[in-house]
Amino acid sequence: MSSTELENESLLIQIRAQLSERKIKLWEAPYLTEARTANEPEMRRLAETLGPEAGIPSDRCEIALRSLQQNALEKLQAKDEFQKTGLATVKVRAPTQAGANRSFDLKLKVTDLGSTLCELVGQRLSVDAQKIKLVCGGKVVNGVHTLEEQKLTNGAIVMALVMAHSEAEAKRECSTYDRVQKIRADAELLINENDSAKMMSLEDQSGNAIFLPKSEKKALLMALTLYAKGKAALQAGNYEEALLLLLEADQDFRSCNSQLLNGVDNYALLNLDVVWCYLCLKNLNQLPDAAERLQLCEQKFRQSYGENMKRVTAIKGEQSSEKTLLVRLHLLKAILYYHQNRRDDARTMFRVVETELQSLRIDDACLSRLMECGYTMQEARLALRACSNDIEAAIEFIHTQRQRHEANERRSRRELRLYESIGHNVADAAQYWRLKLENVDQLMEMGYSEEMAAIALKESDNDINGALNELQNNRDALQAKLTRCTVPDTKLLQLLVGLGFPEEAARVALKTTANVYDRAAEFLISNVANGGVYSELLTRAIEVDAETASPADSEPAASSSKRRSAPRGNIPATSASQCSEEKRQKKEMLDLLFKSFTKDIETSPDVYLDLSLVEEANLLEQYKKLLAMD
Repeated sequence: MSSTELENESLLIQIRAQLSERKIKLWEAPYLTEARTANEPEMRRLAETLGPEAGIPSDRCEIALRSLQQNALEKLQAKDEFQKTGLATVKVRAPTQAGANRSFDLKLKVTDLGSTLCELVGQRLSVDAQKIKLVCGGKVVNGVHTLEEQKLTNGAIVMALVMAHSEAEAKRECSTYDRVQKIRADAELLINENDSAKMMSLEDQSGNAIFLPKSEKKALLMALTLYAKGKAALQAGNYEEALLLLLEADQDFRSCNSQLLNGVDNYALLNLDVVWCYLCLKNLNQLPDAAERLQLCEQKFRQSYGENMKRVTAIKGEQSSEKTLLVRLHLLKAILYYHQNRRDDARTMFRVVETELQSLRIDDACLSRLMECGYTMQEARLALRACSNDIEAAIEFIHTQRQRHEANERRSRRELRLYESIGHNVADAAQYWRLKLENVDQLMEMGYSEEMAAIALKESDNDINGALNELQNNRDALQAKLTRCTVPDTKLLQLLVGLGFPEEAARVALKTTANVYDRAAEFLISNVANGGVYSELLTRAIEVDAETASPADSEPAASSSKRRSAPRGNIPATSASQCSEEKRQKKEMLDLLFKSFTKDIETSPDVYLDLSLVEEANLLEQYKKLLAMD
């Protein structure tokens, strides 16, 4: 809202509170005549009484009283009409890109479908109803359910997400609904693929990978993906599209049953962004929903960060950047208090925000110096806030953060590779299990290979003593399971054969090392002597591989065993290679879709903490003036 609009709103809030305190009803005598018109002398006298008490000129107070009286009469008329005819009056607010709101009332029965309301709104706005989304009480109005089923009744306030009617904006509006639907369809395609874990992953506050049962992961990934797209739209200033995506994500979050939601901050951030979106759309009619969302956000922050940030401090230290999120939360709470006419509470909270903003202020000269050193603005801003503008400490902070992120990425890649090598599907709810990498490291120090240690731990459910027993007494069985789990990569196989290694040996090497080329080459160098003589380990591994090979693999294996010292440069085309080609084409298609889908999404793990706080500071000053704060 503009300053003038906020001042008018402030005036109405104060006068409404005075009327409520005095139990004055403007729709009754003596303020209303028998002809149901305003009693001007009484209204003037009332203005002269209330105006000075609120510090408002009497003439402005009288104008506000007339506006409130007219609104009250319209509500009474609508209520009477609803009781007599069943026609409900719905108030529609349509935010525009210019920042204003088109407002009008519509009448229809509460037994009508949501699509009927969409049609009526479309007619009034001259917009295709299929391109309109209606929001009421923080939820998107469903077209196939009745208004009554959605608790949308007489007097309901509905926000219609549409654009202004310039040619360029009209084209943009027509694409908003379609874009949101396409985003959901693309997200579903990416998430439903078996190898989606390689493209999309979940991390905790420390940056470690999170693996969930398939059913849980799909719901949570959909929510997080739509949220990421909504966040990107919000940052780009596309508030209508952003709100639609955020509310879509909200529905997916609500369908998640995992207790994980109680320990992560994503859902809290989503609610914070929804309320911020309301504010950006200049739509204060969603205040009841805003209050509920901010309360939920505060509750989730406590669960994720702990009281007074204790939990996040334990994880990230005193230099945690989550404090920027609290600034926005506290600012929105203060604005909410203001519009609820809780002025003392608003003043107290605005002072809190002012103190927080001051503590997070960034020195422009320090920011420039860090960026001249080659650090990104995001890195520099986060570091300077965390280190109170100390440049040397900020540089150390940046390098520590980079090392932490790199270590977490290496750990996650390693974990996923090991799961692949031991044939464990982390997305399979029936086999939900997490490998303890510290136990793998301990077994490797005893001389066992990484893959053998991993599969032994899987067999013993992470019990290191049980894994040792498996490695000592069931080594051949473990090797058989390991080689059975991995399908050699065709291109890597050709590369190794091209180096002169026998195909059967190269195949076993790739299976043993889970298709890690460098390690497979080292394995072959260590176990194949000049003249094609195999070590005992490789000989036994080839025998085990032959014993466990599928019927489709038995023919190539048999023929290659006759040519132990005569490597082949070409692999004949088979149905398996055709299948591999189809997989390759599908992977390329998914890669292209993923690149297109994520091109506007920030991939930095800390991007959500990098708020400029410029808008927050401007809003603070705007409301401080309204409250006459120093």
